[in-house]
Amino acid sequence: MVIMHSNTTAGGLLAEHSVPVEDALSRVIEVLGQDETLGAGHWEKILAADHSLEMTSALNRLAGLQCALWLSHGQLQDAVDLLSLLGRTPDLHNCSHKEDHLLSLIKAWKVPLEEPETILTVQTTSLMKDVLYNAAALLQGVIALNASDFSQAVIFLQEAASSLCSSRVLADIYTCLGCSFYKMAKPQVSLQYWRLALRTDFQCLSALYHSSVLYHDIGDTESELEALALLHAALENPGADDSSRKTSFPFRTELIVSSSVLGSFIHAPSSFEVKYLMARHCLQKRSIDQAVGHYLELMRELQDGSPCQGSSSSPAPLPRIPAIYLEASAALLEDERFEDVITVCSELLDSVRHLTSGVINVDTFGSNHEKAKSMSEQLNCIVWASSAYLLQGEAQGMLGDHRESITDFTRCINLLVKVQCGNSGSVDFTEYKVCGILKAAALLGRYHQFQDMGENTKALTNAKLCLQVAPAFPGATSCLLNALWTLGQKKEATSQWRRYQSNKENLHQQWEDIRGDLPLYLSLIRLRGDSMDESLIRELEDYVQNEEHKMSSAGVALLL
Repeated sequence: MVIMHSNTTAGGLLAEHSVPVEDALSRVIEVLGQDETLGAGHWEKILAADHSLEMTSALNRLAGLQCALWLSHGQLQDAVDLLSLLGRTPDLHNCSHKEDHLLSLIKAWKVPLEEPETILTVQTTSLMKDVLYNAAALLQGVIALNASDFSQAVIFLQEAASSLCSSRVLADIYTCLGCSFYKMAKPQVSLQYWRLALRTDFQCLSALYHSSVLYHDIGDTESELEALALLHAALENPGADDSSRKTSFPFRTELIVSSSVLGSFIHAPSSFEVKYLMARHCLQKRSIDQAVGHYLELMRELQDGSPCQGSSSSPAPLPRIPAIYLEASAALLEDERFEDVITVCSELLDSVRHLTSGVINVDTFGSNHEKAKSMSEQLNCIVWASSAYLLQGEAQGMLGDHRESITDFTRCINLLVKVQCGNSGSVDFTEYKVCGILKAAALLGRYHQFQDMGENTKALTNAKLCLQVAPAFPGATSCLLNALWTLGQKKEATSQWRRYQSNKENLHQQWEDIRGDLPLYLSLIRLRGDSMDESLIRELEDYVQNEEHKMSSAGVALLL
């Protein structure tokens, strides 16, 4: 009898575990006097021979191990063929799916009686059969779930839940059932299964994470943040491994259906990732105090620990660290903690400033893979650094330091000038579009500072440049009209007003299209002058009416 010890197979059945099975088969073939070369039909030859009751029992156990190995490697048809030989049930071939066939074959497998007084077994073949049935049902449920066949997935997973397994596996099955119903747009049923998963195994943290995603989707922010807070607390303070989650069986479902097969359905984010989700969602919902608290805690945790960024197994990987710092700065700006904004941005600039030298031409990105990769990282650094300068400029302006604010906005623009494109109209490149919005925001920021300082001509120049860079940018037209009107250029202001009125809907749609590509920290930057000044609009309308009246009167005079 081949025994695979649990300490060597804790990560699942591996290719190397097929060696002892093959060795055992070779010895059986040698005893039978057959060709020792193992081939596709070796099991058929072995099972067709006459054997003693003891040998038959041993061969059934060996066949069970062989099926487990094949199932763990996704070789379902091989398992079906072997089980057909064991059960001598060719009539089952008329099943509509080979998965149905597989479960029917395992159920129909008549395990020979074993005599405990003549052979000592660690685990009976009957129990092995039950484990195979559970593993096959779970495996095929996950296959159906990955194939988006959710109703079939539910059938298999419910069958798995009703068969023998540990509490840990049962919790994973309930979690997968919840994911299936979630995909079928049945949120309440999903929540019921995820709660059941947590009751079955309180360390089934993926159920908590999936619940938070569902709450986010339905707009229940309070329940979402509560679930994330519970998940973060559990990750920060993991409890001792409950003995009820362990099993004394060396052969069990966990070895056949590994965590890698179950994939994102049973993986939960790390504590860093959960804290980031809490911070980001609070910021998106404008719960600024909570967002600031979460971001500051996250930055402290990042400084103390070493998060594994970009993990392929995480359902919610962290963004790049500079993006987190920029979101934190945007939250601090919203909370009017302007000195803290400057501190965080300065720390970020110290880490990326040296990576922003040189000119980038986005037209050449596709010419060389390695060069494109290097230039893409440089572009990221330019976007991060220019964003930090923009946020610093906003903060300095709020503190009343207009000159320093203008300096930061200018540094932002000077960095962005390094990003060039021969034909920007043909480039559908998100980072390049973000650069344009950053430049427009910096120009509008300088406009406000010059206006506050009474330097209206310079303010007008920056408003004009902003409108050239991004005509749809919120507040750009309003600032230009205000600057023109302040300087007495009423005819030009009227012309710009009419142009805006005729193209207002188109500009609004352009901005909506652009806004979806903006990072969170940029979309939340507080910009003055986003809406038209009502008093200025009335003055413009009165001026237009007076001009039209004068023209009408002049026309009548000519006729007379």
